Amino acid sequence: MLPLLFAGIVLACADLLYGQASVRPLANVTVTIDPAKATLFAGEMQTFVATVVGIRDKTVNWAVEEENGGTITDSGLYTAPKIQGVYHITATSRGRPQTKGVARITVLTYYDPRPPAFRS
Repeated sequence: MLPLLFAGIVLACADLLYGQASVRPLANVTVTIDPAKATLFAGEMQTFVATVVGIRDKTVNWAVEEENGGTITDSGLYTAPKIQGVYHITATSRGRPQTKGVARITVLTYYDPRPPAFRS
């Protein structure tokens, strides 16, 4: 058993020496945001949760993609802007910054749900 193990080590070192060693690809890392979509009224708040899979570091950096698209805290609490529109928040993995999750938020202006007065 020992000669076979030694032969494997020698071959591996030779591969490294001549640049032929195979490198294992990085683990498949994903970031998801829950909920992935939300509809809010202007000024309303929503908590989002990011889940990182594939690496030990489960922390994320939160951001709003659009300028004036609302705010989001480090804990994922989003506050919708006063302007209606479609906005996107991202959760970027701190351990793998090229990996991020995106959620879509539709912001509506406030409306009064009471029916209009009847005119005769």
